[in-house]
Amino acid sequence: MTMGTHKYLRLFASLLTLYWAGSGMAQETSRDQVGLVVPAFIADGPVGESVAYLIKLSVQGELSSEDPVTKKRGYGRGISYFVPAAMRTHSHEEAARLARLNGLQGTVWGYATELPDGVAIQSFLSLNSTYEDFRVTRNELWQWEGRGATLVLGPPQQNVGFRSETLTNDLVKAFGSPSDLDFCPIDGGACVQFDDYQVARAFGRTDTGAIVRRGGVDYFLDFPDSGLARSEVIDYAGIFIAYARGNLNQVIQFADRYLERHGPSDAAIDVHLYRAAARARLGQVEAARGDIDAALELNPVSRRSLRYGIMVELAAVGKPNERSESYFQMLARTYGLSSEFDRRYASLDR
Repeated sequence: MTMGTHKYLRLFASLLTLYWAGSGMAQETSRDQVGLVVPAFIADGPVGESVAYLIKLSVQGELSSEDPVTKKRGYGRGISYFVPAAMRTHSHEEAARLARLNGLQGTVWGYATELPDGVAIQSFLSLNSTYEDFRVTRNELWQWEGRGATLVLGPPQQNVGFRSETLTNDLVKAFGSPSDLDFCPIDGGACVQFDDYQVARAFGRTDTGAIVRRGGVDYFLDFPDSGLARSEVIDYAGIFIAYARGNLNQVIQFADRYLERHGPSDAAIDVHLYRAAARARLGQVEAARGDIDAALELNPVSRRSLRYGIMVELAAVGKPNERSESYFQMLARTYGLSSEFDRRYASLDR
């Protein structure tokens, strides 16, 4: 594929996102939309599109919530958007740029390799760091004000790599190209295909299928149990979107599941920190402290864990205390005052 073709596809994706965001077929309109772009994974053959499309549906399928009054399910500010082309440059910088082109906060991308008995995938999540998008509220920026200063912490990491995973060969045998998938109306009628890929919403998901909505009609999409629905990257992506749109109880729920499924890893440190922040912001201080301890057990000198530990204490007591000072001394001794957060904490009135 030529450079010009890639440029066209990215531009097309950007324009199409704007169309979908304002369309009744796509989602409820919201000024605080949070979402991730999922381009085709880098691969030889259609398996890259298949993997990315299932990730899109799987992430979407867990972001709906029920209105406490109407009892209707909706998505509000959560979206995952599929782009049917792999990135031209394989880097976190290019992934963040693709997200900016589409007006979203990050990109899930990676590699897919067909094996004799399955498909190996290596996944990444790249978040925008300083991109000022159109949102009124940026919930992923945790802010504390007091003692003559304002401290802000963003997501634990901007660029995350996940452990490689192997999926079953059923994914390749039964899936093919997303444009070949049959969407069958739940209320009956002939199955249809959508060659533009962008089914509006996945309102439910199981290991073998998803309920999706387009044009006010609910369809069932059947896909093989490849193991992808329980993938680490999907569970982590759901945590980020829930955190960025301020659904703190959902963050805790998703983090519990992630830690039960996937165990210790560098990404698990982030999950403990997301859960610590959610708990602290909900007033669950002791539980938040437990997550900071768990993160530091995985890496005792993790900068992000020490900073989140400081923030938990500031949120809890409104000023530096013995715990926050011990975290800061470790941070300064190991790394110096290497960020604006560190320098602002050092300047706080004691």
